[in-house]
Amino acid sequence: MLRCVSLAAALLVTAAASAQDRSGDAIVRGLCHKDGCDEFAIIDRQPIADGRDGKLYRTRVRTYHASSSGRAGGGEENGFVYCSATLPAIINAPEGQPPTAFLLAPDEQAPGYVQRNTTNFYTLYFALCHGQEAGRAAARDRQAAAQSLGYRVSLKQARTVTLKRVEDILASPDG
Repeated sequence: MLRCVSLAAALLVTAAASAQDRSGDAIVRGLCHKDGCDEFAIIDRQPIADGRDGKLYRTRVRTYHASSSGRAGGGEENGFVYCSATLPAIINAPEGQPPTAFLLAPDEQAPGYVQRNTTNFYTLYFALCHGQEAGRAAARDRQAAAQSLGYRVSLKQARTVTLKRVEDILASPDG
């Protein structure tokens, strides 16, 4: 489970590392810690394939860390997101390695610390798929955000799945 959470954190940094800071409104705040808050901005989102119940996008996002010292850029990266009301996923595809999908479970009943560790994934996902306000809402309450958008995810727990290629997410790798 710790490996999954660590991988999820790496996915967020990778996926969220691809946006430009064009205005304060473009920034979406995720998880806050004692030393500051994780933030990101979406640079680009391009559709690449349609699935049975969703759409696969190539993404570019930039991460930041905001603290009392100001906002520091974390870098830019490419990633993917599968916007689906039944199989929501953030996908990391480092060059030369198999893609890894983090399958989200908005109704997960995990302990608070587990849910807290995955907050940024939900924030990023909902911002990429439904806009900045949906991302901000997911940062506060992922279940309410998913319910308001008609999500019906059968997974009871978020998990990581290794794919052969990014498009394999369209074939429902959840089971």
